[in-house]
Amino acid sequence: MAKSLFFGGKGGVGKTSCATAYALGCAAAGWRTLLVSTDPAHNLADLFGRAPGPTPTRMQAGLDVVELDPDHETQRYLEQVKATLRPLVSGERSATVFRQLDLARHAPGTEEAALFDALVGLLLDTGEKYDRLIFDTAPGGHTVRLLALPEIMGAWVEGLMQRRRKVRSDYKAWLGDGEVVDDPIQETLMRRRGRLAAAREHLTCPAHSAVILVANPERLPALETARTRELLESHGLHVGAVVINKCLPAEVDSQWLANWREEQRPWIEHLEASFPDRERIRIDHQPHAPASCNDLAPLQEALGRLAPWHDHA
Repeated sequence: MAKSLFFGGKGGVGKTSCATAYALGCAAAGWRTLLVSTDPAHNLADLFGRAPGPTPTRMQAGLDVVELDPDHETQRYLEQVKATLRPLVSGERSATVFRQLDLARHAPGTEEAALFDALVGLLLDTGEKYDRLIFDTAPGGHTVRLLALPEIMGAWVEGLMQRRRKVRSDYKAWLGDGEVVDDPIQETLMRRRGRLAAAREHLTCPAHSAVILVANPERLPALETARTRELLESHGLHVGAVVINKCLPAEVDSQWLANWREEQRPWIEHLEASFPDRERIRIDHQPHAPASCNDLAPLQEALGRLAPWHDHA
């Protein structure tokens, strides 16, 4: 199974640029690499010059890209649920169940469940074709919620299975010596539990998976990044490094920039103090926003320090 790296952080800190630069470095090193975006902003097309789709698209030698669209994944996920339920319900009951599923499309958590279902498929199925899976995640708490879902949904599925076993036990008691037929719902739940357990094992194993937090040397990103590490680790997820992006270099050429650099200094120190036991990578503020993959060379060089760590973790 491929090793997985998730780039997370507050919106606008440079996650997409860092994730793409690292993926390019992995591909250049000879690793079969898949770059996956779960960010609804869809910024990868700006860097590659063409939009990737919901299935792996070859962008450069050794590098495939997938852009998961929340609406598309939600529709696919609900259609999959309907296909599972269709043989099990019929008539008026069927219409009621499917109507509730259509309404669930806009319910809180449905979109994240759909994205996570796609992520599990990439980790457990598609990932077998690659050496590295690099994820560019949506801003802020979305990363924590997405990566914590195996733990939450695993407990939920286990509860459903316990209730299903109770129903079958009661049914058997009512039948006396009668034989209880196979339960397709129980079988579906068991398969679901197995995939969730496999995903959680992968995501919580430091040898297989890690989160790289990206921050700018400013108050809000610095404070949020430290909190995000605590939340991720409380769910058993490994934070491998912090990338402090857009640091003003020492050779600034005006008093205004010098003052700005001094404003950044305490937040750089705060981030480094919050991650004393992790890799800390500083990246200088680039002279212009990256407009193509060629502009990512300085980031790719700086993030190359992650490659040996991730190779031997």
